[in-house]
Amino acid sequence: MTQHPMKSTFTLLTKLLLAPLTPILLLFALSTVEHVRADDKLDSKSIGASVQDGWVTVIPPEFQCAINNPLKGFREYKKDGYGLVERQYIKWSDIEVNADDSVERIIAHTNKITSTKGKRFEELNVKLVPRVYLDWNGETESKKGPQQHWPADLHTFDYDSTAFQARLKALVAKLGKAWDNDPRIFAVQMGLIGHFGEHHSPAPTADQRRLLTEAFKAAFKNKPVLVRHTDPEFMQAGFGIYYDTFAYIDREPPEGSEDQFPWQATHVYPNIWKRAPIEGEVEYNWQAQRDNAKPKQTFGRTPDETMEEPAYRRYMIDKIRRYHASYLGWIDNYDDSNSDVLAGAAEVQKAFGYRFVLDSVSYPHSAKPDGKLTVKMTVRNTGSAPFYLDWPVAVGLLDPETKKPVWSAPLSGVDIRKWLPGEDWDSAAFAYRRAAKQNLSTGTATLPSGIKAGRYILALAILDRQGGMVPSARFATANYFRGGWHPFGFIGIGNAPQDAALTNIAFDSPAFDDSLSYKVPEKLLAVKMPPVPAVKAVPQWTPDPKQELINPWRYWTLDEATKSVEKLIRMDGPVKGPIGGQVVRVTGGFGDRSRLDYTFGKDYKLNKGRYRFTCRVRGTPGLSAEFEVGDGWHGMTKETPIPLTSEWQEHVIEFEINNKFKDETTLRFKLPKNAKGTFDLTDTRLKKAE
Repeated sequence: MTQHPMKSTFTLLTKLLLAPLTPILLLFALSTVEHVRADDKLDSKSIGASVQDGWVTVIPPEFQCAINNPLKGFREYKKDGYGLVERQYIKWSDIEVNADDSVERIIAHTNKITSTKGKRFEELNVKLVPRVYLDWNGETESKKGPQQHWPADLHTFDYDSTAFQARLKALVAKLGKAWDNDPRIFAVQMGLIGHFGEHHSPAPTADQRRLLTEAFKAAFKNKPVLVRHTDPEFMQAGFGIYYDTFAYIDREPPEGSEDQFPWQATHVYPNIWKRAPIEGEVEYNWQAQRDNAKPKQTFGRTPDETMEEPAYRRYMIDKIRRYHASYLGWIDNYDDSNSDVLAGAAEVQKAFGYRFVLDSVSYPHSAKPDGKLTVKMTVRNTGSAPFYLDWPVAVGLLDPETKKPVWSAPLSGVDIRKWLPGEDWDSAAFAYRRAAKQNLSTGTATLPSGIKAGRYILALAILDRQGGMVPSARFATANYFRGGWHPFGFIGIGNAPQDAALTNIAFDSPAFDDSLSYKVPEKLLAVKMPPVPAVKAVPQWTPDPKQELINPWRYWTLDEATKSVEKLIRMDGPVKGPIGGQVVRVTGGFGDRSRLDYTFGKDYKLNKGRYRFTCRVRGTPGLSAEFEVGDGWHGMTKETPIPLTSEWQEHVIEFEINNKFKDETTLRFKLPKNAKGTFDLTDTRLKKAE
């Protein structure tokens, strides 16, 4: 019986493992994670190939060092370090002036921001992860400039109106048209709602989450979508996560709660990483300023400390492995001119994202023009995460002299997204309890009828599908030629060559290859910034103690104690004000501390004096809410009971402010404790009492 070429692979692998190490294998076995530049050469003379029943099988040595691969690693480009992902904030007002604006403004802005260090992203093989936002930090203006970036025809802070919901849906559709087929874009962070686009102050309501989920699913078929929180709507849609306090010790039990990403990712949604990337930033400010951050027990106070100190580095890698992180920001601010720091960064780089180790490659010793060429490979993903884009593996026939492809084609039947890493991380053993599986993949391509007979080098490459189908990501194998191709042995077109093994050929290091780039369609690069459309800007609201201090367009925030309570917006109020009869409804199980808050922002605080607050309230009869004015979390006034009835009731509350506010001024309704019901609020007004 003829032995299958893939089965013979394991026999050959066993012999190699039991035999004395050749110099080249010893080199890789003993090598540490270090800074290997693209011009380093590796001798191939000891890398052999076996031929059996017309099949060539090669077992290439693993490249032991880190690789500066795209779509993973540190979230900033570094000329002398690791990082081919860039995250950028984009102001809504920069890409849409009003509802009549065009997609061309988004594309032209993308052209503007996709460059760094004097070069285009595509020249550097860098990918962008954009986040569109409206509100930077709750302020309207500061010394550095405005902090709100709303389109001219929308009111600042208007997250709750029906007009905003319609614009939200329309903008996401435009983003999809601009970005879903743009090769510069890796993934898209949802953003849009709350401070920094981080879905807090305010958080998106349930209605908004449903709207955003459907809008982003419809707009992005080719790019992963990332969100800040593990809300059920987002997780069921298969979205990934951008987490702004990655590896912070106080974000999960026993120090923290169970509603944040770390605990949720391991207990409620343990498989979210299989569908979309996990990323975020490492919050070093907290490490440096807060004792409960325990910097000496976790990952230190600076990125350089994380890289240089083995214990800190191990802690960070443990979190990367546990949560299957593809890339992180803030930690990228390490000093790539320091060799010790860079060596530590290399170790972290190996843990990030995907890392494809080729255990074997098999192909026919000869093939015929116009015939099928089959390649079989066994691959393990020893990294932390899958590869999330549909990039093909290509087979190429290289000229033995120039090492350049004479012909190449994608292999049908190979899907690198299915090459998953290990699962169920064991921190004590520092290994996955379920190790990465060995994937046996078989791909085929059809040779051209006009290819010349002769001897060629068979090579593989991972191509950037949207970026011109050019080599980009690299396998973790020592068999590498600068330019993105991994050579494995000789193949004959027509007749089999005398020897299949690559001998006396110098390989390049795959660690850093600055020759790699991708292509952006000329039609995208040619888009220019369109003229500003005619727009009638809405007047921005300003407070007046004698007239009105509550911005009718500013949101009320629900601070919920349970997941069963939610905020809804209705338009059936008894009074038609500036935004119609808008009603803020809180419904569900209130728990022991649910509150509905209105904050004036960091720009305004109530001065000393007497004030009159008026509102209309209804709700579940028999229940009672309490109203107070707060200085952040601290109460500044006595709590006033607000009994709930089935009909609208107007309430007038006068209160005195005797002290200066230190934090944000807040109007607060404390909802009935440990009860289930409904609380409706409308027609809120506040001014100084005469």
